[in-house]
Amino acid sequence: MNSYRISFFLIGLVLLATSASAFSCYETPAAPDGTCCLKIYNLEESNRAQLAGPVVVDYAESTGNLLVRGPLPLIVRNGTGQSGNCMNQSDWRFAYDELNTMMQNKKSSSAPAYFPDSKQAALIRDMQNFNLDDYRIIDISLLDHGEINSQEFDVLLREFGGVKSTCSAPLAGGSVNGQAGNLISSAFAFCPHLDQQCKDTIDADVGNTCSYSGRIDQIITLMDEKDPSGKKRLIYYHCVLGSDRTGSITIGYLQKTIPSLSFIHAYRYAEYLGKKTQGGDAVWPPNPAAKNASLAYCQKIGADCTEDEAHRILLPGSDTHSHLPGQEDEPVVTPAPTAVPVPVQTPVPAGRYNPAQSDEANF
Repeated sequence: MNSYRISFFLIGLVLLATSASAFSCYETPAAPDGTCCLKIYNLEESNRAQLAGPVVVDYAESTGNLLVRGPLPLIVRNGTGQSGNCMNQSDWRFAYDELNTMMQNKKSSSAPAYFPDSKQAALIRDMQNFNLDDYRIIDISLLDHGEINSQEFDVLLREFGGVKSTCSAPLAGGSVNGQAGNLISSAFAFCPHLDQQCKDTIDADVGNTCSYSGRIDQIITLMDEKDPSGKKRLIYYHCVLGSDRTGSITIGYLQKTIPSLSFIHAYRYAEYLGKKTQGGDAVWPPNPAAKNASLAYCQKIGADCTEDEAHRILLPGSDTHSHLPGQEDEPVVTPAPTAVPVPVQTPVPAGRYNPAQSDEANF
């Protein structure tokens, strides 16, 4: 886990224990209005190494719709990294142009490793002329818009014209960057334990959180539909970091749509952002409470919930990542049959055989 994730984890613990009203910003300097940027990085290319950056999770060849996972899609700072000063919350904005650039920069390597060859080729072809203006953005926010993530969600809501739908309700009309777009408030329920309380959140909206199953089914439906506007859809689901809540939903979606995929395979793809191996980028494993939620969903849909590292099939030459769906297993080498020793024949004594002088019966 990199230092950014460790610091953000510690921040989360503090936030859970401290009310927003009593919380004093630990980031210096805060924005002029007192807003704390919570160590969040802008969603922009210059910060890619610090982000679980936007990546394609699925592609609908019939409609051109894209499913993309990523971190919070906002610009909150003046400048890159964490050296840029935190801006007033009123100046935060949806990272439309920056998301467009980040997607364009990955157009030649946009296909996840679990896509079959034909689908990889189709996606890469479609991405060559990628422009976000050609898509209707549907933002699925996994943020808690209560005490913890309220300032981030409030900005998203403002950027989508103050209009949202909740959980699996029909989409409510909205706009972003001067174009039609939709915001879905889909608050995620963590599972500290894989118990009945956790399983209840898988099947139903509970309190201020949304059903895990309903969310996965909603994403599948949104991907399958042709948008009434005639545009393609870019369905972008995210939390803040793009790793824990977002990683958990990635696991569930993959297991639902690729039935042959085991849990540990889906988990590795979530951790490596859809790639075969780390490839020099940061690794983003979902935290245990997010992992438990995806395990509960795995059990609900009757998928292969194997999570034992020792039982996954490794890629040839790799000790870090799982066997790819659809890839042939390494050939089973049938051992050569063991040679059966030929019995040694007892030599016949020279001369004529005389039964009377042997132990054989006489006939």
